[in-house]
Amino acid sequence: MADKQGFLTKEGGSIKTWKKRWMVLKDGKIYYSKNPAESADEMKSWMDILNKTLGKMKQQQAAGGDGQKAKDKKVGVEDFDLLNVIGKGSFGKVMQVRKKDTGMIYAMKVLNKKNIIERNEMDHTRAERNILRKLVHPFLINLIYSFQTEDKLYFIMDFVNGGELFYHLQNEEKFDETRVRFYCAEIVCGLEYLHACGVIYRDLKPENILLTSDGHACLTDFGISKEGLLSTDDRTATFCGTPEYLAPEILKGEKYGKAVDWWSFGTLMYEMLSGLPPFYSQDVRTMYSNIMNQKLGKRNKREISYIWLTSTNNNNTLFVLFTPQFSPEARDFISLLLERDPAKRLKEAKVAKAHPFFKGIDWDKCVRKELVPPFIPHVKGKNDTGQIDAGFLAETAKLSVDNTRLSSSMQKNFENFTFVADSDFLQNNDAHKR
Repeated sequence: MADKQGFLTKEGGSIKTWKKRWMVLKDGKIYYSKNPAESADEMKSWMDILNKTLGKMKQQQAAGGDGQKAKDKKVGVEDFDLLNVIGKGSFGKVMQVRKKDTGMIYAMKVLNKKNIIERNEMDHTRAERNILRKLVHPFLINLIYSFQTEDKLYFIMDFVNGGELFYHLQNEEKFDETRVRFYCAEIVCGLEYLHACGVIYRDLKPENILLTSDGHACLTDFGISKEGLLSTDDRTATFCGTPEYLAPEILKGEKYGKAVDWWSFGTLMYEMLSGLPPFYSQDVRTMYSNIMNQKLGKRNKREISYIWLTSTNNNNTLFVLFTPQFSPEARDFISLLLERDPAKRLKEAKVAKAHPFFKGIDWDKCVRKELVPPFIPHVKGKNDTGQIDAGFLAETAKLSVDNTRLSSSMQKNFENFTFVADSDFLQNNDAHKR
């Protein structure tokens, strides 16, 4: 006889949405299904079978079964063929690699330990590894392995080959509103999940959004993300991010929360529709001043031929003008996101989803990747590099040698870095890629 049974909601395993399930509490364990059993006898038979199966699995693990062997198997740089350079950053580079035993193609991010220590980025690096290890979502990059050598750290992740959003935006200058709405919807789902898990992204920009081979968005590069902010009142104070997308409260040196990601989101949305960020200037100081002071305004009555421009009212207040391609819904949505006061800013996913800009979006289909992408990258398969910047591909894929020896105390900064994804995740991931 069950101690308690009835409908409850639970968070999904891979797709972190809340689902209604029939729960049965018995002997300190919870069993669940989509619907209740047709009879008490049927429920008992299922519970008996499940208990026996769980018992066998525990015995196999204790004896070193296949699942445990998969977790214990060490993976290192020698297990991969280096194919192409596909990206570079301040701490290292990203290469397309092939795993020798399976032939699977991945992206390998390589970070130099010495550079990380010299720039005091150990906390950010640990946070990136923790975030990638713990979080799984349709619109986030997946971590498959992480490991280290004496001088380097390695992340093995999905190879996403549809190109950076930045790459496509440069080629096309701007996107139509249908396409922007699609990308924004998927990004909102990604931000919603990150924030629910206590993570501030802090680096939302076109360069960090990849397109999959079938046209969906994928958030990547969590190198400056902050974890552990679960409460709406939790704050942090580190000055970091990309200048064009920094929220005013960061520039002021104030403590800030998840609202900074929504400011960056508004900046990104404006850029996708117009071709440039709203407060852009080649001079960083001027751009910071613009972020702090410029106002958003409606376009003039005269025809506007510029992608981006400013004007001055009688009080000498600078305005960023909405050009004709901005619908009233887009203008209103961006204005709510680019509110300088974080207390008044639109900063909740549920509020964003309800905005008229997203009218017609089926959010359940969105998170399941069932919405039809308005643009499909021109790639010849999941391993093609046709959408990767030619400048990166021109470089030789090789690992540099750093003979600097790090002390044991320095190496302690990178303890427990190694990670291997669960065997069932690896199998499902490999099957999907094949």
